[in-house]
Amino acid sequence: MQSFRLTTDGDLEFDSSGNLVMIEGDEELAQCCRVAIGTNAGEWFLNPDIGLAFRLFLGKLASEEEMRNELTRALLQEERIESVDDVTFIVDRAARLLTVTFKATGTNGEIIQQEGVSINAG
Repeated sequence: MQSFRLTTDGDLEFDSSGNLVMIEGDEELAQCCRVAIGTNAGEWFLNPDIGLAFRLFLGKLASEEEMRNELTRALLQEERIESVDDVTFIVDRAARLLTVTFKATGTNGEIIQQEGVSINAG
């Protein structure tokens, strides 16, 4: 598949000539995974089931096991992900930010690894 490359802020990326930058392969799959865990479930009106249940990440009593399970579930929403091999995260309660690192295996056998994906839980 091909997709438009997104900046770290989620905006479309343009090259120096003003053309949209396209991505494909593992880079595109990794971007789809980042979008899945950065989208609050119910946020996208065309498919309200897609995304992460941000409510599980809020509050002082948030369970690390529930958070890890929800991150895994959100990553597996991408049909090209066969398995989620590792999910780690750092919670910055003061900044209300969750930083996620994950490793997953695609249906093509390729390893997809992303570090430092930030989720604003504020």
